[in-house]
Amino acid sequence: MNTRLPAFFQLSKYNISPEDVVKGTFGCEPDAIQRKVVVTPNWGPEVFGDAAVAVTEIAVGIHSVWQLSFAGSNLSLIRCGIGAPMAGNVVLALGCTACKNLIFAGSMAGLHANIHIGDLFVVERSICGDGFSRYLTSDMVPTDCFLQPAAPAKGLTEHIRNQAANICHSQPTALHQGSVISLDCVLPEFFRLNYFLEELGCSGLEMETAAIFRAAHLVGIEAAALLIVSDTPLQNKSLYSGRTLEEREHVRTNRREVLAKVILGSLVSF
Repeated sequence: MNTRLPAFFQLSKYNISPEDVVKGTFGCEPDAIQRKVVVTPNWGPEVFGDAAVAVTEIAVGIHSVWQLSFAGSNLSLIRCGIGAPMAGNVVLALGCTACKNLIFAGSMAGLHANIHIGDLFVVERSICGDGFSRYLTSDMVPTDCFLQPAAPAKGLTEHIRNQAANICHSQPTALHQGSVISLDCVLPEFFRLNYFLEELGCSGLEMETAAIFRAAHLVGIEAAALLIVSDTPLQNKSLYSGRTLEEREHVRTNRREVLAKVILGSLVSF
């Protein structure tokens, strides 16, 4: 089969075929991956099962794969793992499959005062704070792309925004859009939160989107991201403390009843 991985990766020099990449990453054959894919760090089909007509397990491992049936179409759901290296490698491996469109479904910490736990957020720009993104060029010694922006696919992002606006209005759930910073860390981020908000203009932070957007661009996949706000640390509601049981349940409910419908509906109609 063909690959969209760049020649400068030199995989053939080491006797690595596109099939090897897919099997080694996902534990399945390349044709088991659909053209339209949902990628998520650590959620499984329990988030999307209420919206999907049927869920079929394809492969379970470090990167688990399921097939979802929705509105007469089959989609792939891939659990990539948390962080830029895990997510970025999965997107690169999708360059050896039929994948054309990808929506990343994840969580973020909201920074603006008007962003609340359980809200949805369409990512328009991701500021690179990860190390994985540096290695997506042909430079032997990678150039530093730290704090440089990475953009999602414009058309798919606009389509998600329109779909989300309709569904969120009927639920109702607040919908935001803007920039995030994509980091490799958790505990060292807290004393930088105001800098991210005030100096970089970021409305939230998470750990995967910059790497996903850059990797997707490299292999010719249209990628976008829809996130749910899991915590608001500047309001003293972090992943470590301050969130109520009701707020945590609100996130779980909105993932299943709002985010899942937006993502699946956006993919099948794009």
